[in-house]
Amino acid sequence: MKLVSTVFEVDPQHASAFRAAVFANANAAERGEAGCRGVAIAEDPSAPGFFLTSALYDSDEAAAARHASAAGRAFDEAVRAFVKLQRVRLLDLD
Repeated sequence: MKLVSTVFEVDPQHASAFRAAVFANANAAERGEAGCRGVAIAEDPSAPGFFLTSALYDSDEAAAARHASAAGRAFDEAVRAFVKLQRVRLLDLD
């Protein structure tokens, strides 16, 4: 199993738009991406615009395919202008 953990820093004035996009993407990933077991999203209430997402996948291949999905591409396009920092970590859970 593979955990994909991503930290996002978003301009605070765009946090609401980012929040809507990240929840829509999580919903689409959970319903439509092969091998996606679930997505968790956290937002730091003391640091506006700071988000953490974690997605659990069945395999390395499923995790690697996340950006190629229609939902992944739509999310990347929707938030590109808002994101100041994006840091991804891939963790093996086997």
